[in-house]
This record gives sequence, C-alpha cells and structure tokens, in this order.
Amino acid sequence: MRNDRLRQLTEGAVLAAIYAVFLVITLYIPVLGTLTLWLLPLPFILMVVRRGINSGIFLWFVTLALTMIVGGIISLPGTIMFGTGGLVTGYLYSKRKPAFLILLGGSLTYIANVVVVFIASVLFFDINPLNEGQKLMEESIRQAASISKMLGQNNTEQMNMMLDMTRLIQYLAPTFFVLMGIVLALISQIIATAVLRRFRFQPPEWKPFREWTFPKSFLWYYLGVTILMMAGLEEGSMVYIATINLYYLLQVFIAVQGLAVIFYFSYAKNWPKIVPVILSVFALIFVSLVVILGIIDLGFNLRKRMKT
Repeated sequence: MRNDRLRQLTEGAVLAAIYAVFLVITLYIPVLGTLTLWLLPLPFILMVVRRGINSGIFLWFVTLALTMIVGGIISLPGTIMFGTGGLVTGYLYSKRKPAFLILLGGSLTYIANVVVVFIASVLFFDINPLNEGQKLMEESIRQAASISKMLGQNNTEQMNMMLDMTRLIQYLAPTFFVLMGIVLALISQIIATAVLRRFRFQPPEWKPFREWTFPKSFLWYYLGVTILMMAGLEEGSMVYIATINLYYLLQVFIAVQGLAVIFYFSYAKNWPKIVPVILSVFALIFVSLVVILGIIDLGFNLRKRMKT
C-alpha cells in the first residue's frame, strides 16, 4: 500500500515536471512550441487513466502552481483549458467509452474553455481577438491593394469583396469556437491514443474514416439555413448571426461527409492508401464540389449504391 502510494506520488511528480517542460517550450520557443502545444493535455490524460480522476485533479492543481512560476498569471488560462480537457478525455478513456463519445466530451470541454477565455479577454483586458484578427486582415488587404495600384493593376472590385468577407468574422465567433474545440480535442485524442498504446492500454478503436457519416437530418438543416441565407436577412440581427453560423458549421460537416465518400471510393477500388489523401488535399481546393458530394451521399446513400 505504501509502495503504491509512493509510486503514485512519483508518477505525479514526473508528469508535473513533463507538463512544465512542455509549457516552457510552448511559451518561449515559438517554432517548437507549436508542436508541444498539442502535448499539454497528455500528462493529465495519462494520470487519470493510470491513477484515477482524483489523482488527475491533484496533478492539475500542482500544474496550476507551476504555471504561475514559469509563465505567470497570463499563462493560467492555458493550463486551465488543457488541464480540464485532459481530465475529461482521460476520464472517458478510463471508463472505456467509444472513441466518438470521447471526442464529444473533449470537444465540449474545450469549447466551454475557449468561450470563457474569449469573454474574459474582452471583459478584463478589453481585447477582442476576433476584432483584432479582422483588423489585421483588412490592413493586409489594403496593403495588397496599394501594391497592385503601384503596379498599374486595378483590383478594386476584388478587394472590396475580400473586405466584405472579413466583416463576416465578427459574426462567426460561435463557428470558430466550435471548430477550435473540435480540432483541439481531435488532435489531443489522436496523440493520446498513440501514447496510451505504449503503456499497454488499449484505447477504443475509431470507425474507419470511409465509414463516417452524419445523420440525414443534417441535409435538411443545411437546406433550411441555405434558404434563409437567400431570403436577405438583416445583417447583424440575431436570426442572421444564428443562420450564418449554422450554415458554415453544417457546410464543414457535410464536407467531411464528402471526404469520407472519396476514401470509400478509393477503398472500393483497392487504390493505395496515399491516393485518397492526395485526392482530399486537391478536393479541399474545390470545397463546393466536396460539399455537393456530401449532399448526394446524405440524400441518396451514395456509398451504399457503390456496394451494389
């Protein structure tokens, strides 16, 4: 019993030190830090899977103190976000939940954290990250326009269209929050799955990407919001903001459905595994075609017809 307690404390100390190293690299080494950023939830996931949720929470409090030492109070939101994300993901792993349920739990946790951080930055620091991003994009477009004029090119119409697109950013905060949460959870889960296998823990298997599919109701939701978009809603109204966010979110999901069709077709033709990856990269250049493919699959069971 005493030896087990000692091993638990030793593991906690090692994982806390590993987190501190990852955090220092993330904060102070820009290029390498973009890689270690995705490793920040890993110590919490490992601790919860190996020693339980209570040990994971204790580790989280220890890392909060370490964060104050190595990064100051400005770094606390990162440890809060990646810590809670890692705790939830690790807990779902320990309960042997399905892979998609783990992704859902992690995504909701990260989305909640991103929203809280955004609200705090606006209320306490008077910084709106979306507005700042919009200003940077507008400034870049204006600089490009001035360079074009110096070269004797008149791209006024195209530049105005690009400026109009940047104005959408202020309305798409919910979409950014949701997608950011999903991406953070997905990458964390992929890394955790690979590492947990090294510790002889068998994570739940993902369904092959070629078999991924969304409910058919997504198609009707997408058609509904598309009709609303064409109805000329008042810009800035609550209905407009809700509609435009639903439109782009559903478009992302349906595009994923379209990419799954590409992978299924490649599998059915026994093509090398690299082929659908290359096709998907090129397909992302023509997102509208991928969305159409996803719509056809949702509406007419395209993959089922391929079988026959």
